[in-house]
Amino acid sequence: MTTAGMDKAAASSGRSNSGGRNKAGHYQPKGHSMQPADEPRAHSESPLVRTAETTTSPASSDVQVVSFAPPTPFYAKWAYTPADTALLLAVTLVALIVRCYKLSVPDQVVFDEVHFGKFAGKYLNGTYFYDLHPPLAKMMFAAAGKVAGYDGVFDFKSIGLDYIAAGVPYVGMRLMPAVLGAITVPATYVTARACGYGLDTSVLASVLVCFENGLITQSRLILLDSPLVFFTVLSLAAWAVFWTKQEQPFTRSWWFWLVSTGALMGCAASCKWVGLFLFPVVGLSTIFDLWDKIADRSLTPARWGAHFMARAVGLIAVPLAVYLFWFQVHFALLYKTSDSAGMMSAEFQTTLVGGLNITTDRDVFYGSEIRIKSTNARSGYLHSHAHAWQHDKGSGQQQVTIYGHADQNNLWVVEPAFNTTVDASNGPVPVAGGSVVRLRHKMTGKYLHSHDKRPAMSSQDTKFELSGYGFDNFPGDSNDNFQLEILSGDKNEPGSDKHVQAIYTRFRLIHANQHCAVYNSQKKLPKWAFEQIEVNCMRNCLPRMSTWHVEYARLPDTDASAEKPPQASYRKLGLWGKIAEYNRLMADSNGSLTGDHPFAARPQHWPWLRRGTAYWGGRGNVVYQLGNPLVWWGSLASILLFVSVRSLLFVLNKRRIRPMLLGQRAKYFSATGFFVVAWACHYVPFFLMGRELFIHHYFPALWMAILVLAFTLDLFTAGVPRSVRLAVYVAVTAAVLYAFLVFSHITYARMWTKDACLRSKWLKTWDFDCEHAIGG
Repeated sequence: MTTAGMDKAAASSGRSNSGGRNKAGHYQPKGHSMQPADEPRAHSESPLVRTAETTTSPASSDVQVVSFAPPTPFYAKWAYTPADTALLLAVTLVALIVRCYKLSVPDQVVFDEVHFGKFAGKYLNGTYFYDLHPPLAKMMFAAAGKVAGYDGVFDFKSIGLDYIAAGVPYVGMRLMPAVLGAITVPATYVTARACGYGLDTSVLASVLVCFENGLITQSRLILLDSPLVFFTVLSLAAWAVFWTKQEQPFTRSWWFWLVSTGALMGCAASCKWVGLFLFPVVGLSTIFDLWDKIADRSLTPARWGAHFMARAVGLIAVPLAVYLFWFQVHFALLYKTSDSAGMMSAEFQTTLVGGLNITTDRDVFYGSEIRIKSTNARSGYLHSHAHAWQHDKGSGQQQVTIYGHADQNNLWVVEPAFNTTVDASNGPVPVAGGSVVRLRHKMTGKYLHSHDKRPAMSSQDTKFELSGYGFDNFPGDSNDNFQLEILSGDKNEPGSDKHVQAIYTRFRLIHANQHCAVYNSQKKLPKWAFEQIEVNCMRNCLPRMSTWHVEYARLPDTDASAEKPPQASYRKLGLWGKIAEYNRLMADSNGSLTGDHPFAARPQHWPWLRRGTAYWGGRGNVVYQLGNPLVWWGSLASILLFVSVRSLLFVLNKRRIRPMLLGQRAKYFSATGFFVVAWACHYVPFFLMGRELFIHHYFPALWMAILVLAFTLDLFTAGVPRSVRLAVYVAVTAAVLYAFLVFSHITYARMWTKDACLRSKWLKTWDFDCEHAIGG
């Protein structure tokens, strides 16, 4: 950092071991004059949110022309002191007590422990399962369970199951997220200090995180969000510390914090995909920093390229490697097949012990009996049975569905189109791409059929019912005709893109009259259709859900003495293929995760804490996830205040009015602004999601908003005597502690009276149970 940059960093930090306040009440470092907060910076100085850059107008030397630049990282000199050690130890101890208090209560399965406790057991016994989240947090719970003595047998089947009666070491499993939650408190302190804030503000930020009831509740249970918040917090803490090392680029400590940031970001993304929101935060910061460095003429192109490559390695390659590594561990641990393996492709399932081991005749001929499988949806096989459609829009003909298990009702016989024949005098005739065929259901004799009737689960005029149609002495009609459109073959199997080959050929079935494709709607049918999956015929559909392949083929009445026909079998996926498939399936699952959970909440309701989530209810006590309202409302107000102040000062700058905000302008715009941007990156994307959401999805953004609250309080107390500032901080802490204690009953499942419960409903929308679950 240049001397001017050092002066400015010290000036903006507001406090130091030396120096004092000038006549205006602004902090002035000893031996230096007060630097303008928005003076042009040397390349090594890069605030989190860059403040205005100024130039001198040619027409007037005393008029500043202001241009605003986007966010880049801020850092300030941080001389670690014994006071930091003492305070870190203190806040860590308090955080551990707060997170671990009454960790054994409740002694029953709570909320989504149903899922994530069960998944931990699957890891311990090696049984494959599928979940819509990446694996790291679940593997951490498995490791905690292993250390605590969990044998993986207890199945966490339903909320309310008794842990003690089953001998489950649940406290040990809950201890892991509690410790991770506690560590976020000292990490908050480190982040604030690395951003240039004093001991008092850093402690205040830690206290606000420590006594936030929602974060406490989430960190005391076997749930994924505690590891997610842990890695998110540590990622930005490491990034903040990295920026204190800018005077020593490419040194060991510089590399350590850069690579640590990337590794922690990879771990966050490996817990839940919400961790991916860290990448635009750190990425924008990096882009603008590198842009700043271009202006430094002392920096050679080779040196700038080294900075670029270092960040590319640390912030892209390292997170990606970490993410892929945890998936490799995941697949190594889950090596045995299970019912959940049916979610995966056949190629994937063949990699599991006890998984699919299918070998079938390769070539499909006219007259072959075949089993047709939906290629991309993992739903199962084209199926029919002797039951009629019962919906009002339908034909009343035989149902055609998709069924997830292989049985005799999945077998179809390939026949030529209606009123046509094939010449089989020279042997079986293979089915070629583009052929028009009929499919006769082997068990009932009915033909796959479509017509101008709406399907059971849709009224759209582009979708048509599929049925089984036919009866004795009826030869069928042209509505039984389907054109076989080959999409692709296997490059290792010559001819699979010209003629239908089992397993290797991907194709669509296009109805000859309606010009619609046999389509997997992925919708569950009613009970009268045995809750199987709907298949219909859809016009203008994309190939993804209308792609099929033959999994089994056999030509009956083949001479037993003849040479065995060529065989086909699924090829095992390699590691990269398994990772790619699993991630595609996660994307599909997250996109389709809709429902009507009674405690689901949309993003617009989160920051003002409209309602929480009921986790568990007992006799006289409950666990209800509700944040500390004073922290939530204060952090929201701080976010809105920053946006308002930044907008107002932008307008004032246009009029050449430049308030210095008690000498804190640079630090407020940089450090606070960075976390406002981070908050937006972790909050705004949820508005684009149609999936079911809950208030705990806001927790990473909440932590960033809490830092904004602490930094805002620092700004507003910068110009007052230290005693007044201390009194304000004590008052804020006391208020937060009061709210923490009021809502500790629903955080720790403490017993309370009905009257106390009703008094705690500060908002009418808070719907924790005071009538039944809580005693009088």
